[in-house]
Amino acid sequence: MKKLIVGLVAMLPVLALAQSVEIVTDHANAVYACGVPATFTVRVVGADQQPVKAGRLTVNLSNFGPQVITNATFDLAQGNPVTCTGKLEQPGILKCVASIKLGTNNCRSVFGVAVRPEKIVAGSERPADFDAFWDAAVKKLDAEVPPDARVERLDKFCTDKVDAFRVSFATFDHLRVYGFLSVPKGKGPFGVLVNVPGAGPGVTGPNTGMASRGFIHLVMNVHPFEPAANTEGQKKLYDEQDKRLTAQYGAPRYCQSGAASRETYFYYRIILGINRAVNFVAARPDVDKKRFFYSGTSQGGGFGFILCGLNGHFTRGAIYVPAITDLLGFQQGRDSGWPKLTENVKPEDKAAAIKVAPYFDGAHFAARIKCPVRVAVGFSDETCPPAAVYSGYNALRVADKAIVHGLGMPHKVYPAIYDQIDNKWLFAP
Repeated sequence: MKKLIVGLVAMLPVLALAQSVEIVTDHANAVYACGVPATFTVRVVGADQQPVKAGRLTVNLSNFGPQVITNATFDLAQGNPVTCTGKLEQPGILKCVASIKLGTNNCRSVFGVAVRPEKIVAGSERPADFDAFWDAAVKKLDAEVPPDARVERLDKFCTDKVDAFRVSFATFDHLRVYGFLSVPKGKGPFGVLVNVPGAGPGVTGPNTGMASRGFIHLVMNVHPFEPAANTEGQKKLYDEQDKRLTAQYGAPRYCQSGAASRETYFYYRIILGINRAVNFVAARPDVDKKRFFYSGTSQGGGFGFILCGLNGHFTRGAIYVPAITDLLGFQQGRDSGWPKLTENVKPEDKAAAIKVAPYFDGAHFAARIKCPVRVAVGFSDETCPPAAVYSGYNALRVADKAIVHGLGMPHKVYPAIYDQIDNKWLFAP
């Protein structure tokens, strides 16, 4: 049976002693049936936390995409708060954006509500050869490229309780994937936590905190360059990579590059390389194979769908505001999921990218997952749109799954939601 967990955060934002725009809706859980109107109440407060009595407030309702339901302007001299009503006739997310200029400050808030979210599907159909493609790719890499696992001890991170290492593994095209492994001292068996960072430069060192708690921790960057010694050096390498890839493929960022074919898209070799890293850890004799977990956010959330679907070692997966999911959401008339792949490739590559994107879509990897999963979605997330997240969640075929609604949550994860999923479920006995 599907389970639903709902976060009870229903106002955005609440900023102490600051001008703000607050939005609430008439359904406490922010979930509606198709065709049922949702009423948004918008309140503008000044730095004194009192209702503002002058100014023009614009309220736009859309389908979290190009479809405009309402676009209204209110004179706050005539009343504050104001209400605005709209509806969707099909499953999706109804998005309210309220904005006003207060002095020199442009104040803006976003609040989304779900309309039959359990019926949201990905913007692309799952390719008939999806499983065959990825199964063959894993076998091809193993047959053609030795893993060449390299493990380097990092003495400065080691303690009397933890050993720490830099690791790397070979993948196609003479590239390598890089990360860090932290291991508790002792015989074990130890649970395992695997993580891929969110989008950006990646990490430059191990997470020894998890190892201190008794878990082997593997964190793998998505970038095929050796991590720098510090964040400044890592950012430099990251920027240089984007410049090279932009010059080569004409896309703004690494995550959009090479999408004219499956084997040249940036994530192809990275996914296969990180899958190798997971297998390397799983083969350790001190691993508790019943406690083999994944937890990741944004880009790392997307890799949760990908790795839990590709690799059978995982026994639980915690997936927060996942990117790389619903990559062709625009085909359903809504915003596509991050990184808006086809919207950012060169025009001449778009047709090819539309064919490639489904093979990297988290929603299609989700259908392969066999372990219990928890997902978190931000109803106000404009980076990884809530419909995109739901498309991945709905594609899960496991009975033991649940989703947490972050009401009013933008592209972040409230600490209470991390606590609810990671601490009270993922690491629970």
